[in-house]
Amino acid sequence: MDIKRMKWISALVPALFIGVFEFVRHHFMADMYMGWGNLMVAGVTGGLFYLYSHGVSAVLENLYHKLQKEKEETVVLQERDRIAREIHDGISQALFFLNIKAREIETALLQRREPLDEIRELQEAIKITDADVRQHIFALKRVAQDNRDLVAALKARIDNYQKAYGAKVDFRVDGEINTKLNSQVKNKLVHVFQELLLNIRKHAGAERVLVKLSEDGRRFSMVISDDGKGFNTDSLKTKRSSFGFKMLADDVRAMGADFELESAPGQGTRVVVSLNLQEGGYADER
Repeated sequence: MDIKRMKWISALVPALFIGVFEFVRHHFMADMYMGWGNLMVAGVTGGLFYLYSHGVSAVLENLYHKLQKEKEETVVLQERDRIAREIHDGISQALFFLNIKAREIETALLQRREPLDEIRELQEAIKITDADVRQHIFALKRVAQDNRDLVAALKARIDNYQKAYGAKVDFRVDGEINTKLNSQVKNKLVHVFQELLLNIRKHAGAERVLVKLSEDGRRFSMVISDDGKGFNTDSLKTKRSSFGFKMLADDVRAMGADFELESAPGQGTRVVVSLNLQEGGYADER
């Protein structure tokens, strides 16, 4: 039953029923006491309305579940498309860099000198590229489950990060995280988290990373801090290399979240992403 048919039925059925009942009562049940007739009309109308509203509720619930399923599938497809673009861009950059190193090795051999430094740089670039591609493939495989369980999604990425890069990550959870956030928000937070981990691996040189998720019924927060090199936050306003970081902050704010950054040279970096749960629109809709 579609919405248009439901609208016509809801408008016509009560009028037709009352009209037919009154016709029958006046022509074939003239001796019936008017009060009993009114009670009968009210009772039968109430019963029909209950059955009709029950059917309407079932149809709306079915439509709601279909909408939620389509919404989740759209989020998954968008996330896969984003990861695919990142893999494409990352491989293109990596191949360009590897080609440069291969030419440097060729030049060194033509000059009859040992290209040991170039070979070591080439090996390191291959190692990093291989780890990045594996990280993206892992994310692509995990994206279908990410909208269900934020804690499990982040933990899986942390485990993979520790195995790939050898860094120590301390992961803490405080509160009912998964029931407070809907699937769309969860996937965006996973994307933000993954990008921050990638920045730590590429730029921070950190040995330890702390990740903490917490909620108190009013506010949710995700904190990522490291003991790496740190940097002067004023440089974000001028350096072109910080463009990706600025885009990430804009993405966080676009979803209605607050983005805080604290860092200083030699003192590591701390990023906080937080949501006001009382504003609505973030709760799990299932």
